[in-house]
Amino acid sequence: MSELAPEFGALHPLVPPLALAVCISCVAGAGALANCALLAGLFKRSRNGLISILIHLSIADLILLGTSIAPELWAFNTRTWYFGRSACIAYRGLNVFSTTASLYLVATMALHALATVRLEEKVSQSSMKRDDRNDDDEIRSSRHSLVTSDTSTPPRTMNVDYRLTDTRIRIAPPVAFVWVLSASLSIPEFVLATTVHFDHDVVLCTLVDTTHRLSMHSLLAVFNLFLPFMIMSTAAILIIIKLKSKKRRSQCSESGTHSALKLSLSFISMYIILCTPRSIVMVYSLYSTSTADNEYALEQPNYTLALANLVCSCIYLVAIVVRPLLCITLLPCLRKSFFDRRNSNMIDI
Repeated sequence: MSELAPEFGALHPLVPPLALAVCISCVAGAGALANCALLAGLFKRSRNGLISILIHLSIADLILLGTSIAPELWAFNTRTWYFGRSACIAYRGLNVFSTTASLYLVATMALHALATVRLEEKVSQSSMKRDDRNDDDEIRSSRHSLVTSDTSTPPRTMNVDYRLTDTRIRIAPPVAFVWVLSASLSIPEFVLATTVHFDHDVVLCTLVDTTHRLSMHSLLAVFNLFLPFMIMSTAAILIIIKLKSKKRRSQCSESGTHSALKLSLSFISMYIILCTPRSIVMVYSLYSTSTADNEYALEQPNYTLALANLVCSCIYLVAIVVRPLLCITLLPCLRKSFFDRRNSNMIDI
């Protein structure tokens, strides 16, 4: 450890701490207010599948904002951990927990929107076939009455409103699975997280060395980067196909799933652009640490890696702020709740 003293003695913050504190306060505060406002609007709506998923997503984002982002940015900037061992355990565990829940809830919302559209297509096709069959029966009965000239038993028709068919899809099982998966992946972080002290008061929040270190990091890479990226990319392609279909576009505008598809596509695009860089840098950091000869050699405060982590975490923080604003903008029910009420108040005044 003493060989690292000269390197650690020259550590300086990447950006001025006061500027970073102001940035964290403003952006994280805006994200917390936006998510709280979104939750307030969602709780006033009827609980369909989309609304329930958005509630869970906002809760995951609030957990991430309240427990992970601020200490993560501060540690990357100063390249040391100031908050103690207990805070280190809470940070690493809750960071994996909330990040995993957030990205899989986005994937769940996209798959739910696609499943709802597919179910509505089946109901619509079934309705059209039954309507055609009823029309054929009515034509045949009319011809029969013309031939027999029997007016004592007029033809009877029965109108069925197939729009009343239940097209809801249960979201409790997939949402419960997301939370269980998030908790399972975070347990090793809660158990193995600790602080490592170096010379010159440099402290790292890391994991203790175990024989399963590389396997655990590989598991995180699969479940927090590669698997959700594949699911979201596939879902995005299917959503684009649905939105480009003229037939689907007209049906979606009537049923309300058009907004759900657009919101899901926006969330996936935002995840790929704003959230994936943070996951890639973290996976690189984990693998670099796991395969190094010295288990802490590459987890020491390297300037380039710390700067990349700082920038990617800031971009991820922006995604948490933008996500509730997209919900309010793209969902008609929330847009009316937030904007029409303000217009009505202005008219009353």
